[in-house]
Amino acid sequence: MLKRFSVKNFKNFKEKIVLDFSKIRDYGFNQYLIKNNLVNKMLIYGPNNSGKSNLGAAIMDITTHLTDNHGMDNLLYAYYLNGDFIDEIVEFKYEFVFNDKEICYTYQKDSQAKLISEELYEDDKLIFKYNYKTNKFDNYIEEAQTIDISKRTNKEVSVLKFIYNNTLYWPVDSGIKIFMEFVNNMLWFRSLKTNEFMGVMSNNENINDFIINNRLLKSFEQFLKDCGQNYNLCEINDMGKKTIGVKYKNYTARFDIVASTGTKSLWLLFYWMNRTKNISFIYLDEFDAFYHYELSVYVLKYLNNKTEFQTVITSHNTFLMTNDLMRPDCYLILKNGKIKSLADSTSKTIRQAHNLEKMMLGGEFEK
Repeated sequence: MLKRFSVKNFKNFKEKIVLDFSKIRDYGFNQYLIKNNLVNKMLIYGPNNSGKSNLGAAIMDITTHLTDNHGMDNLLYAYYLNGDFIDEIVEFKYEFVFNDKEICYTYQKDSQAKLISEELYEDDKLIFKYNYKTNKFDNYIEEAQTIDISKRTNKEVSVLKFIYNNTLYWPVDSGIKIFMEFVNNMLWFRSLKTNEFMGVMSNNENINDFIINNRLLKSFEQFLKDCGQNYNLCEINDMGKKTIGVKYKNYTARFDIVASTGTKSLWLLFYWMNRTKNISFIYLDEFDAFYHYELSVYVLKYLNNKTEFQTVITSHNTFLMTNDLMRPDCYLILKNGKIKSLADSTSKTIRQAHNLEKMMLGGEFEK
């Protein structure tokens, strides 16, 4: 699991910003949102232009050079460097906990998102380090001592990625193996009607094709009903291609044409929740942008019950800020380049009976 993440000089984050999943309190309620003493489900609030999308892009940056998965460089990574930069270096640091191992991966990139350096620590012990400017290489990875990094045909490819992909055998309990598998299964997507995503797989695919080919049409119909959307779905042939249809009394229509924007957001969510069983981490941006508040509550509960992966979602909906749904150390506020939980944003001791939304609107967390 991701324990702590920090980035400096990336987009609107000129100063270092730290997202700490280990800052938990001893609340006796909603304990299922905490896993292995880390926040497993997190909801981030922030004004427009506070950097919620940029934070997701920063966290997912690790997938752009350690995996071959789908990326969105042109959309999320334009103007990579902070506009008021002093130093033309972006610094990233990821700290993970896997079983009894702690993995720390740090790297630097330039204004063109090209690697400058990489370092990997396991339990505070340096096991890998490479400087792309000087070619200085420190390799203490036992399984990779015979790897010749000079054989990289593309000198911009991550050396750590090259080592991992060219090492013949990794023990099942290898910290590097577990770390790389976690990164390979990280996912970012946005709750919009188009399937914008990063991570998990190398190419985009048609969502309707996936649902039909995997015989998930009835499951999708039930999911929509659970969300309060009553559709009589069927498989139709449209210009020689199978797609999802909606049966009405007098005719059948294509689902993607007649469905509302909110329903299409549910369509996207259903797809990703069924697309892979190995998701490790999800950053879901603007998750309820098109939802009625009751649907927002349902989807939040739905995601919170998916305890097998870490989730970070963003929202503007203060109606969701309640101890009935989450807890003060799982709600965070991003503002002015700083991010803190509600629990750390007030001197008051927050109890289960407190009205978090009322405290928020009253300015309690701005003191």
